[in-house]
Amino acid sequence: MAPVAHHLRWSLVDIPYDHIEPGRIAGSQDWFYLLAGASFVETLSDLYTRNLREYYRQNATVSAWLGEEWELEELQHGRALREYVLRVWPEFRWDEAYARFVEAYAPLCRCDLLGPTPALEMASRCVVETGTSSFYTMIQHASPEPVLSQLAARIRSDEVHHYKYFLRFFREYQKKERVSRWKVLRELWRRVSEADQEDSYLAVKCAYETSNPGQEFGSGDFSHLRKRMSGWVRKHYPFEMAVKMLLKPVALPPLLNRLMLPLLTRGARLVVAGGQD
Repeated sequence: MAPVAHHLRWSLVDIPYDHIEPGRIAGSQDWFYLLAGASFVETLSDLYTRNLREYYRQNATVSAWLGEEWELEELQHGRALREYVLRVWPEFRWDEAYARFVEAYAPLCRCDLLGPTPALEMASRCVVETGTSSFYTMIQHASPEPVLSQLAARIRSDEVHHYKYFLRFFREYQKKERVSRWKVLRELWRRVSEADQEDSYLAVKCAYETSNPGQEFGSGDFSHLRKRMSGWVRKHYPFEMAVKMLLKPVALPPLLNRLMLPLLTRGARLVVAGGQD
């Protein structure tokens, strides 16, 4: 295991906020809700970390990495996104909206809801990091504003780095637990099916309702937002990369892995983006 890094790989001073071109993006409410929501989810990383460190408290290496690297980098993502959002939409009451998000989501983020075994929870973490690295890859390439593309690239690099650690921890636990491929697949599917059902929806809801007092944001509104984003997804989402990352914890035989990759990639495109090019 590589030693835990005790320093951030980049900082906010590396992001050229003064060179943001607001006119390229400020008029898009979809971009606003997407980025504001992402900033909330990243900023709540201290709560996610506390739960994971409690779950893995008997593993000093895992606990140290979570607290000394993962949490610090995730919190920096939140600060960086918050700064970007407020540079482009300075009228947004970010603190108020974030407080609403914490109140709504914190009760749903509990240690007892983590995976049934340490290995399976690490597999679940691989799903989360696959999702975030793919999300920021899409943002990097879809962004109409150059500074946002740079910021997304920085965050994406961190998320891939985190994925590699979680995959390594998964493999270490798997040597002891020897969980069947079927159980690993079932846990991966459970986590994939839950994606965006809670944190992303609540984050966008809080951003919307803070910006539009007296108006409610429901699941139907969230579905419409996702539908409007489908063009970005079809064009920029890294489907093959995401499928490759998801397959790694399953450890399929090489030949079967090569055969499954194109089928699963097309399946993912059909499910996520309607299969249109």
